[in-house]
Amino acid sequence: MRLLKLEANGEFSLTNDITYPTIPYAILSHTWGEDDEEITFEDLKDGSGKTKSGYKKLRFCGQQAARDGLQYFWVDTCCINKSNSTELSEAINSMFRWYRKAAICYVYLADVWTKDPSSKLWEAAFKNSRWFTRGWTLQELIAPPLVEFFSLNGNRLGDKKSLEVQLHTITGIPVLALRGRSLFDFSFDERVLWARNRDTKREEDLAYSLLGIFDISIPVIYGEGKENAFRRLNREWKYRLDELSQATSNYTKRLGALQRTLEGHNNLVYSVAFSPDSRLLASASFDRTVRLWDAATGALQRTLEGHSDLVCSVAFSPDSRLLASASRDKTVRLWDAATGALQRTLEGHSDLVWSVAFSPDSRLLASASSDETVRLWDTATGTL
Repeated sequence: MRLLKLEANGEFSLTNDITYPTIPYAILSHTWGEDDEEITFEDLKDGSGKTKSGYKKLRFCGQQAARDGLQYFWVDTCCINKSNSTELSEAINSMFRWYRKAAICYVYLADVWTKDPSSKLWEAAFKNSRWFTRGWTLQELIAPPLVEFFSLNGNRLGDKKSLEVQLHTITGIPVLALRGRSLFDFSFDERVLWARNRDTKREEDLAYSLLGIFDISIPVIYGEGKENAFRRLNREWKYRLDELSQATSNYTKRLGALQRTLEGHNNLVYSVAFSPDSRLLASASFDRTVRLWDAATGALQRTLEGHSDLVCSVAFSPDSRLLASASRDKTVRLWDAATGALQRTLEGHSDLVWSVAFSPDSRLLASASSDETVRLWDTATGTL
């Protein structure tokens, strides 16, 4: 596959064939119109297609990418040479990775128009958009870390985070999956259920569009029919489970028996961290607490309470003296790792804090937030 670049003269150029992208790029998610109206690989090679309605989508994506500081972008209609069956099969099997690797994904909603996004009058059209009924757009919603939605006339409606509730209601996809939780935490049947009420132009694509959702690769055989495609998908999944089971069994045999199970949280445990001196284990939970355990015995040392919302991440300072916790309540808390006493609460983020990390000398703490900022704090004073 290739990447597109919007040149200074307004024309588009294609890179050479790329096995796996290493440069930052934007990626487009959209619904196809009639085949003869979409810009193809051949159109770009011979410089034709500018009168096609699909050309507007290319220009939108290229210009929006440029506004976001990105030189390159990818559009499925024309970055794949579909006349080459080998390239097409490789593209379909790697599509999920290309969307996941993208710096940003633009969703272009051809059936949503608004002059004023703040009016919210577009929400009914958004809910009923054809984009939510297509098979391929499932992975295009889940895979990229950053997804932004745009109306037909190029107005930004929001992103995957700000529209999280609407997206969950429309698609039935769990919020944690939308936030990037590992898909292996969701069962095969649950993931298949996300594809209900979706359709594709070619019946085999109903199965092929799920390859990335299951991290599976199979040869693409158009003409085999939907049933055969799903049969091969199921067979490969079962083979993958057998492989995983065998690997787990071998790993367990090498490591020995389970040491212990630590119980006490009353909701999902989201993050764990060992202290650098290996004496303590910290666990962060959706029950809004952090628990400190004796790493050698598994005994609960103390429960740290104070956050008003779920705790997303924990980290020990390299000198093992401090413990930091990040929460959806928009704060970071610094605790004395030995006593569990709260040292200070770091406030300043305007959205949930996903992650925290100490500098190697323990003097600085970094926090990453959905407010699109990283903040650096002095651990001694708690100041920015």
